[in-house]
Amino acid sequence: MAQLDEASKRLQQAIDNLEQVVAARAAAGGDDQALRDALKAAQRENAVLQQLASTVSTRLDSAILRLRRLAG
Repeated sequence: MAQLDEASKRLQQAIDNLEQVVAARAAAGGDDQALRDALKAAQRENAVLQQLASTVSTRLDSAILRLRRLAG
C-alpha cells in the first residue's frame, strides 16, 4: 500500500507542476495544446489511481476486520 501511496503522491506532484507550466504559458500568451492535453491525461490518470487506492484501502480494511474476527 505504501508504494501505491508514494506513486499517487508523485503523480499529484507531476500534475501540480504541469498546472503551473500551463498557467505560466497561458499568462505569457502561449497556447500549447499538447501540454494542455498532457495535463488532462495526467488528471484523468490521477483520478483513476485515487479510486484504485480507495478500493484497495477498503478491501484491506475489510480483510483485516475478518482476520481479527477469526482470531477472536
